[in-house]
Amino acid sequence: MNICVVGTGYVGLVTGACLADFGMNVVCVDKDEAKISALQAGRIPIYEPGLEEIVAKNERAGRLRFTTDLKFGIENYQVAAVPPGTVETARPGMGHYHVAVDSECLTAGTAIVKAAPWVHFGDGKAEIDMQLPPGMHKLTLQLGDDLHRAVDTLCTSINVNVSE
Repeated sequence: MNICVVGTGYVGLVTGACLADFGMNVVCVDKDEAKISALQAGRIPIYEPGLEEIVAKNERAGRLRFTTDLKFGIENYQVAAVPPGTVETARPGMGHYHVAVDSECLTAGTAIVKAAPWVHFGDGKAEIDMQLPPGMHKLTLQLGDDLHRAVDTLCTSINVNVSE
């Protein structure tokens, strides 16, 4: 699998190096040209035990590379991983759905927590499997942007009766 990791800080660089070490083909993209030049020269800008060896091994094997060319990463890799904090503004068309049990619609801009009652529902999935206790429940479908904030264009709820 080809994976593009955006950002080469503590999260992005470690993630990219570990995915390459698992056998994935990884390109790490960063807008900081000096950081990318250092990584290409084998200089690791952060300290994490064993990271330097993992990066070097996977660069030699051709599974890990570094670039400032985001377009290259997005167009040539199947999955793009964006560590938290890398993207500061939401991008149009990059949203996904969340389903909540027994919860109301959120107002636009509210963070959708990655915990109960919300379940991330996206990535091309056409269905979701949930186990609910018997009784009446409200299922809420909420569109979130790529920063997991509620979008005002879609939120709908239905009531379901779960029998034993």
